[in-house]
Formats: sequence, structure tokens, C-alpha cells
Amino acid sequence: MKKVVLVVAMGAFLFSCGKSACDCKTESEELVKEMFSSMGDESKLKELQDKAEDLKKDCEDFKEADYKECK
Repeated sequence: MKKVVLVVAMGAFLFSCGKSACDCKTESEELVKEMFSSMGDESKLKELQDKAEDLKKDCEDFKEADYKECK
């Protein structure tokens, strides 16, 4: 019974933060593309680096295995 409650609580937490592993992977790929297209624009790169740090914090709970299911 405790395991069921734990799984439900974890699921509620994941839905409350609004990001799945696939969301993190997609956002990360888009951010990398945007960084490459912004080469030479220091202010834009700094802004994108800040976004990358925020994304890293949002997605720190996911492991490599979580991303394998994403297409």
C-alpha cells in the first residue's frame, strides 16, 4: 500500500512541475540549435546559457534511461 501511495505522489509531483523527460530532451535540443544559430551574439548567448542552467535544474531528476523512450 505504501508503494502505491509513493507512486501516486511521485506522479502528482511530476505532473505539477509540468515537464517529462521527453519535454526536457526536446527543449534541450532546441536550445542547442538556437545557441549554434546565435554564435557571435554575446548577449543572446548569455541569455541562452541562463536558460540552459534553468533547464538543467528542472530536469535534474531524470536519468539517461528516462530519455531512451523519447523519439
